[in-house]
Amino acid sequence: MRHVALPVLLNLALVTSAGASEDLSGVWRDLFTRCRIAVENGKDFNATGLRDLGRHLRTVAPLTAPGVPFPLTSGYQEAEWRWEVPGSRFVVVEGEHPSDRGKSKRSCEIKLAEKAEPISTDEEKLLRATFLVERDKLLVTGRYEYWNPDPLFSTNLGIRLARKNPHGCRVVSFLDIDTRSHSQPFFMTGSAEQDTICGAAPRLARP
Repeated sequence: MRHVALPVLLNLALVTSAGASEDLSGVWRDLFTRCRIAVENGKDFNATGLRDLGRHLRTVAPLTAPGVPFPLTSGYQEAEWRWEVPGSRFVVVEGEHPSDRGKSKRSCEIKLAEKAEPISTDEEKLLRATFLVERDKLLVTGRYEYWNPDPLFSTNLGIRLARKNPHGCRVVSFLDIDTRSHSQPFFMTGSAEQDTICGAAPRLARP
């Protein structure tokens, strides 16, 4: 078994001594695991115990830039399916993003519900520690590799499945949080399929 480093032990200590905030990390861990398993295995999301908020189409406008006479990227419609976690600030958003040759790439993200309180600095520390514990458990299996998002926020953590999933996509799982006083509060976490030529037939747009 791989040697457990001191930072991992400190993260375990932080998570197990979280007290009143323990529910936040427990709910997050459960949803994160559900999202990761669904996207990695190409399976339906396990929505047991969640409140179904339904499907809808979200319109993403073309990306433009000043002085450029044409769109940098074309607009598109993205199908989403949302679930609410009763008694929690979290919602789960499963999305399908247009890919190649009529296929779609899948994401399963955990976001804060509308009007929910932002993640605090202490909660960020707790969620960061919880993610690192979960990441270490996955890395020990040998089926994952380190992958961290670009350092845009105060927390930028990730992990990547070492093989492709059944849809031919690489899958990344991530935790992005920003609680710095000079920045707009930000929280997004979950799992997503990568690569340009991969994906499956769209499911969410169909009733």
